Amino acid sequence: MKSLRLSAGYLILYVFLDWVSYIHPLLPLAITPWNPPPGLSLAFLLLFGLRKWPALLIAALLAETFVRDIPAPFAYLAASSLALTTCYSGAAALLLGPLRFDTVFRSLRDLSWFLAVALTGALLAALAYVAIYTFAGLVPPDKFLNSILRFWVGDVIGIIVIVPLLLVHTPFKTIHWRWTGETTTQAASVALALWIIFGLEFTDEFKFFYLLLFLPLIWIAMRHGIRGSTLAILGTQLGLIAAVQTGGHKAAAVIELQLLMLALAITGLFLGMAVTSRRLLESRLLEQQAELDRALRFAAAGEMTSALAHELNQPLSALTSYLHACQLLLTQPKIQHTLLTGTMGKAVNEARRAGQVVHRLRNFYRGGIVQRQQISIMAFLKEGIAPLLNRAERHNISIRISCPQKLPDIRVDRVQLETVLHNLVYNSIDAIAEARSARREIIIDASALSVDAVCICVADTGPGVPSEVQPQIFEPFTTGKIDGTGLGLAISRSLVEAHHGKIWLDKSFAGGTRFCFSVPVSIPTGNHD
Repeated sequence: MKSLRLSAGYLILYVFLDWVSYIHPLLPLAITPWNPPPGLSLAFLLLFGLRKWPALLIAALLAETFVRDIPAPFAYLAASSLALTTCYSGAAALLLGPLRFDTVFRSLRDLSWFLAVALTGALLAALAYVAIYTFAGLVPPDKFLNSILRFWVGDVIGIIVIVPLLLVHTPFKTIHWRWTGETTTQAASVALALWIIFGLEFTDEFKFFYLLLFLPLIWIAMRHGIRGSTLAILGTQLGLIAAVQTGGHKAAAVIELQLLMLALAITGLFLGMAVTSRRLLESRLLEQQAELDRALRFAAAGEMTSALAHELNQPLSALTSYLHACQLLLTQPKIQHTLLTGTMGKAVNEARRAGQVVHRLRNFYRGGIVQRQQISIMAFLKEGIAPLLNRAERHNISIRISCPQKLPDIRVDRVQLETVLHNLVYNSIDAIAEARSARREIIIDASALSVDAVCICVADTGPGVPSEVQPQIFEPFTTGKIDGTGLGLAISRSLVEAHHGKIWLDKSFAGGTRFCFSVPVSIPTGNHD
């Protein structure tokens, strides 16, 4: 039923867009300057799979019959619809197959292949479409090339405007577009450029004023990357259509505006993609630096462990010797209290020395002295996942927080428990990314475990924890990842237990993995930080 509703929604939207964009048609084929349905169709296949191709055929046939009203027998309408479906299904198959196109546009390579396939696929569709109706006698031979050009440019504009927009903005995101004062100014700059070009009479004869449209587009792309440039391109496209409709431009001017829109769209996409790629590269470099820091920290921990073994060996050996001496003194007929007291004092000193060595190691792993503070659950969750939002965004993974407002505040060492939350969410992102899961979602929910405790769970839609690993999942050096150290969950358990809580692997009802840990609302009496 969900698949049927999805296909029905696509059909309705396809016919609606075809009807809305039915302006300045080239009769009798009703070829329009801006044709968004091919873009919708290609995005539909890229997002939901090639098995949806029958919906394309039905949509094209409905538009040919009820919107374009082409005066040709049904056989020609069916043939032209099949030709369009074949061309755009082939384009989607090429992108998803041999070219390994990433549907969220992660690199300039993805954009370059997309544009190459879009230009070629639209050209083949134009050739097949116009050839069919030329054979039907609707297109004179002398209009053949002109009809192909108009059809090709209209479809290309629809594809490069609609497809990137839908692919970049349709998936669930952890960071959503927010309307700010800057975005208002940017939208106003696009409207101002359109008004100067089409609203003032003295600019009609100076076509170089078209260059003004590039200025706000460059500004938006530099600030917001590919996501901003796709919105700017759409706004410019709508503005050009409105100008053509209200200004009564001639067919020659419409062709000029088509080419202008094509140049604007390609420029904006490449510029936005370059900015996004640079930011992704910077983010990856920061992640690599963080991983290097962790590796150095573990290396330092290894060195400290070796030093610790050396330092503990001496006080523990001395402590053993002193205690053995005390045993011998106690077996003497006449106990020399002074000597016994001195020996026991030396044993106490060695025990204290060993405790100080262990305390230094404890401080190393805990990052300093514990400082508990009162914090709300929602604030804790948001701050804990904030460093991971960009990483989740790059992998097209949504992070959703579910937290009732009535939950009490917790008093914890924020840094330590954020480390636990960070580790669980980080593992979930890695699991989903490596498994290439179709559903890419992480749900963090908080609930009252009891009167004095709060439960926080992290569930993902990844492949789950292997059954053979589950019994030892919290033991050191146990990991299900190829490059994992097996220490993250062990350290997380130590940190949670230090807060008088517990952590466990819970059952997930939606597949994937679900880890939960509890945190007491109040600190037990007698605990000192």
